[in-house]
Amino acid sequence: MKNDTNQKTKTVFKAIFAWEDEKEEKWLEEMAANGWRLEKVYPYVYKFRRSEPETIVYRLDYMSSMEKNYQEYLNLFKDAGWELLASYAGWHYFRIKPQNDQVPEIYNSDRAKAQKYRRVLFIAIPLFMITLNPAIQLIDRTVHAEHLLLRILFDVFFWIVILFGIYAVIRIWLKIRKLESKHLE
Repeated sequence: MKNDTNQKTKTVFKAIFAWEDEKEEKWLEEMAANGWRLEKVYPYVYKFRRSEPETIVYRLDYMSSMEKNYQEYLNLFKDAGWELLASYAGWHYFRIKPQNDQVPEIYNSDRAKAQKYRRVLFIAIPLFMITLNPAIQLIDRTVHAEHLLLRILFDVFFWIVILFGIYAVIRIWLKIRKLESKHLE
């Protein structure tokens, strides 16, 4: 990322994960307040355009485009004044300019918000399981590799992927539990 104040666009690489969506929203709002309006989003890559500093509220939501009520889902946001900025892999980036300093929310309860994370887990767990099979086959092939260093590197990579996948599932599950426990209080 360049620090040239005269630049009109910039690209930022930032690793933010599914359970950190609120942190991502706040960061995007800070960028807008500093004169950087989000234009496009890719996994871990954000493209901004220089603008006047402004107050913009960002909200992220997860909904598969394969859902039967997907168009109704998008229309609901549009009717509420939210602009769909970008979508990828089921994640949707919405933004709105708040009126009268009131920050609109897309969920009316913690329980409803927990459903978003349930949808994420519904996709994340099978996806994680699908990626295990090729990883195991790759490790199996390298077990017979002549180069010990190559085999060790693949083993380490495999265990990093496995541990991160387990960690991600646990973090999302804990977020669901926390939101649902607020509902019971």
